[in-house]
Amino acid sequence: MQLSTPAFPPFPRLSRAAVLRASLYLLAVFLFCLSHWIHKYFGRPDIDQIAYHLAFGIDLVRFSDPILARRFVDWCVLVPLVLLAMLLVADARLRSAIGRMRTPFHQRLLAVHRTLPLLLIATSATYWVADMGLAKHLAAQFGTDYFGANYVPPAHQPLLKRAPKNLILIYVESLEAGYADRRVFGRDLIAPLTALGGQHFRAYEQAPGTGWTIAAIVSTQCGLPLERVTLFDINTQGQMVNSFLNNATCLGDLLAQQGYRNVFLGGASPEFAGKGKFLRQHRYQEVYGREDWLKSGVREQDLNGWGTYDADLFARARTRLAQLEASGKPFNLTLLTVDTHEPDGHLSRQCAAQGYSGFDGVITCTAAEVAQFVQFAQARGYLDNANIVILGDHLSRKNPLSDDLSRTHRTIFNTFISKQPVPATRDQLVHFDLLPSILEFIGFDIPGGRLGLGYSAFNRHATAPSQGRLADMDSDLLNRSDTYLGLWQERPAVR
Repeated sequence: MQLSTPAFPPFPRLSRAAVLRASLYLLAVFLFCLSHWIHKYFGRPDIDQIAYHLAFGIDLVRFSDPILARRFVDWCVLVPLVLLAMLLVADARLRSAIGRMRTPFHQRLLAVHRTLPLLLIATSATYWVADMGLAKHLAAQFGTDYFGANYVPPAHQPLLKRAPKNLILIYVESLEAGYADRRVFGRDLIAPLTALGGQHFRAYEQAPGTGWTIAAIVSTQCGLPLERVTLFDINTQGQMVNSFLNNATCLGDLLAQQGYRNVFLGGASPEFAGKGKFLRQHRYQEVYGREDWLKSGVREQDLNGWGTYDADLFARARTRLAQLEASGKPFNLTLLTVDTHEPDGHLSRQCAAQGYSGFDGVITCTAAEVAQFVQFAQARGYLDNANIVILGDHLSRKNPLSDDLSRTHRTIFNTFISKQPVPATRDQLVHFDLLPSILEFIGFDIPGGRLGLGYSAFNRHATAPSQGRLADMDSDLLNRSDTYLGLWQERPAVR
């Protein structure tokens, strides 16, 4: 007996017009959902940051917090597909209803219905252009070259030894000075850090091209912004893959020339956003992060979404600091924390055991861990030979305390700790000022006090930056600059 194969109705073939219509609907919905996702978890969109990270493709997913990836899938894949299904059902019913009517008015409605996908995609594209500030960034290709007019190549400036000290440089993720505002928060959330004293600048403000972690590191160490060269300049598309500001001279380069050993310890992967590539390119001899902690025996379940918790990072930093100090050779130990990263932070077991909870608890616990590391260095006498600089890397993005922070004067946390105070010359800083300021803080003299776009805040003989500097930067700093692009070109570096 021959068994018959059950018959299934054939899958309906979609016309090209139907596929195109659905694709336009999907693209329009995706653009709205993507914008919502960015606003919800990061705050105001930053086209420079988005464009920069696009250059690293799949690495953005591989080395970032899996929670962010899952939320992207939820909001930018699943939600658009659900909305598309609803749109297509509504679209079919509307077409059917209009099609049954024969008056001239309804025929005009049918003509409008045919253009709905185009209207929706035009609306979403217009919204994106406005929301992302794309018009401004396209216009930047033709604006005044602020960078070329103001950049002072560090390789061309003499670096004179006065009484150089070792450097301990700590970047604290998204740490703002406003967290200390008792009027807003009811208490000083970063009291352990503010209790350290030291020299601090009241107005450490954020300039263009500095508002995310790798941009903050580059701008403070090289005196220049991080721009979206790989997206808007076809001649430099592949160069970031092979080198990172190959022709710039940065903090690591200058210190290596003076015999310093540059060591970086971070909680997250050095491969994220090219961080390790930048550091190695600019003469950090040791670069450690997530992969290294796993190789050393740390279990995956003991990491947070980005990498090792701050408490574990500082435990390793104490060991490496003791080794560097014992070597008797000059060093720069640079640390980068992760626990306070948006959108929700990462509360470690150590912090939870001390009674901390919530995002404000993460902020306070990280502040305590940084302060304990400083106290460790002080108790061991390391500040006889070293100065400490603690910096928030940039203003915080969207987090549970964003509404409260908006009620403060938003500036970036900073403090400069030394056994002998170094007098400052002003209250205001931008990221670019850190390169010359750090060097003079640890005992070098820079004639004129200028490196990159920065002005030293510790040089009494330096020309002060203009009062309108930030406004000029907001307007023109990220304009196309052949001088800036030349720092990325692959040719032998001049140092």
